[in-house]
Amino acid sequence: MKIPIVLPTVRFDIDTEGRLEVSVDGQPRAGDRTLSRDDVRSVLCEVTANLGTAVRVEVHEADGTTYWDIETPPASPAPEAAPGPETPARALAGSGFRPGEQVALAFVVARQEADGNGNAAINLPPALLTATRHGLVLLGLTSLTVAPVEAQA
Repeated sequence: MKIPIVLPTVRFDIDTEGRLEVSVDGQPRAGDRTLSRDDVRSVLCEVTANLGTAVRVEVHEADGTTYWDIETPPASPAPEAAPGPETPARALAGSGFRPGEQVALAFVVARQEADGNGNAAINLPPALLTATRHGLVLLGLTSLTVAPVEAQA
């Protein structure tokens, strides 16, 4: 999924009675319906599906509290596969771990070079966490051994 540089903004204003007003980039949305706090999720899914892109979400409560996040469109259903032989599951393999050690499968979304003190920080929008990229590694949870996925066994 491509993430635009400037995200559309979906704003939810919730009054003291729990009534909901919705706008997208300042334009009223769903004005013909009476909405409540319980409708936030369904309206958000509707908006992101219609826009087909990630959006910035702002929730403004009557008491002045404001929340914001990034929301991505719902996943498209996978196309139906033609009937045929079932594909067997494949294992991802790596080596160099301690005997009996638990090994996790990790997904590398970004890389950052450490500074002169050995510190690194990577800031990513939450929407990027749903994107698929190359970069699977196996991580030893005790030894902290990192092994690139070598082969599909």
